[in-house]
Amino acid sequence: MSAIPLVFVAGCGTWDKHRDVDKPRPDAGVAQVAVDVRPDRPAQPGRPIVVSVREGRLYAVNLVGPDGRAVPGGNAPGDATWSNSEPLGYATKYTLTASAVDAFGHTTTRTEDFTTIARDAELTVDTVTPDADSTVGVGMPITVTFHGPVTDPAQRAEVERHLEVSTSAPVEGAWGWVDDKTVRYRPRAYWPVGTKVAVLTSLLGVDFGHGVYGGPGGRVGFDIGDSVIATVDSGAHTMTVRRNGTDLKTVPVTTGKPGFTTRSGTKVVLGKAPHVLMDGTTVGISADSSDGYRLDVEWATRVTWSGEFVHAAPWSVGSQGSANVSHGCVGMSTDNAKWFYDQVKIGDVVTVVNTGDPKAMEPIGNGYGEWNLDWPDWLARSVVGAGTTRPL
Repeated sequence: MSAIPLVFVAGCGTWDKHRDVDKPRPDAGVAQVAVDVRPDRPAQPGRPIVVSVREGRLYAVNLVGPDGRAVPGGNAPGDATWSNSEPLGYATKYTLTASAVDAFGHTTTRTEDFTTIARDAELTVDTVTPDADSTVGVGMPITVTFHGPVTDPAQRAEVERHLEVSTSAPVEGAWGWVDDKTVRYRPRAYWPVGTKVAVLTSLLGVDFGHGVYGGPGGRVGFDIGDSVIATVDSGAHTMTVRRNGTDLKTVPVTTGKPGFTTRSGTKVVLGKAPHVLMDGTTVGISADSSDGYRLDVEWATRVTWSGEFVHAAPWSVGSQGSANVSHGCVGMSTDNAKWFYDQVKIGDVVTVVNTGDPKAMEPIGNGYGEWNLDWPDWLARSVVGAGTTRPL
């Protein structure tokens, strides 16, 4: 981007440059230049610097950093305001010089020196999930992560108030903190099918106190697709898949054997891959153990970060429907795994019941386990509490 060190405004009529400025002036206002920076208060890099004028027009604005390079910017129509078009740097000193001319040709110039805040004094969004323009399942939460930790309850409350969730139909939900850098939005019940969702993550201009200010963000929109919910019954060795409340298919499966019981509870699809190399050493099983394995697995649908998948297990077809022999995954024939793989998307729901073991899906930290928390328990992770989404 090329620099624009000066912005000049040409005019006509009463703005004639040949006007005799030494003549006595009639009663008229002098051009008054205002800038929204102060030498005693650091500015935010992502927030444009605005110069404005009363009783005149801006004709030259110059904003430079320590290297002498001019920061690009320009006047708004009417030449009453100017703002920079390129973000400023962090912890940097700038000099702003702005000149305006009034109707009688008299000029006013104002110069201000100011600095910008350090990066660690600005709370900015790092990532937002799900991806923009994606279609996800009814169990998909919204996850926002920050570059730095947010531990102060007052700051967390400000974050929750300013992260706006909008939907095409009203939805009750709440933000909840899963760690110091991550806040997650969960509806009270699964998202309604067909809902359009948008989250606005800009915190720019928010004063969080303790010298911390909110940074820029953006808007992420996504759609809620069909409701696809799979119920794995470990006791019956079956998996039943429903779409929008209608049973599609029940298939024989095998789940975790004693010592490797499949986690009970509700999980959410995290991702899919047609081939995954599964190595027991990554989950603490020695390669020379009788339980060791290293397999190229087909049609793998991930439901936990720790390594639980729904996948093809042709080696255990003889036990599928009658016994649990896996290391914790839900295994089925290659054809059934391919069919399931084709039905599901990120955000769809897989619930495991009747394992006969207290081992349960972690509510936090091993995927999207928030649905295993009752609504009051989820609200305990929020500072602000529940609310209804804004209209989209």
